[in-house]
Amino acid sequence: MKISKTLEKLLSSKNELLESIEVCCKSVEFWEERADQLFKKMDDFESSITYKKVEQADEKKYDSFMKESDKIMARINFENDQLDILEARILDLEETIIKALSKYAKKQKK
Repeated sequence: MKISKTLEKLLSSKNELLESIEVCCKSVEFWEERADQLFKKMDDFESSITYKKVEQADEKKYDSFMKESDKIMARINFENDQLDILEARILDLEETIIKALSKYAKKQKK
């Protein structure tokens, strides 16, 4: 296969990976915004019950906040793991591109 075709395929794969990384980054930003909103609600809630007797309804609301927080953090961790995987794949792909160019350069010297 010609070097131009090989590089075209490799660069196309890299662009697909970069697009996937961009989607993951946007997802992380979205979930971080949700987390910030939730933490603000939690802070407001905690402030509102600071000097009063905690009732069962308050405990349920706090538990609800904690469950939602756990879900959001799990999602952020998932997206970060996906980013790590995609970044490793890009590094592997870049190494493949370098090797293809090196091999082509050696052929050109002969």
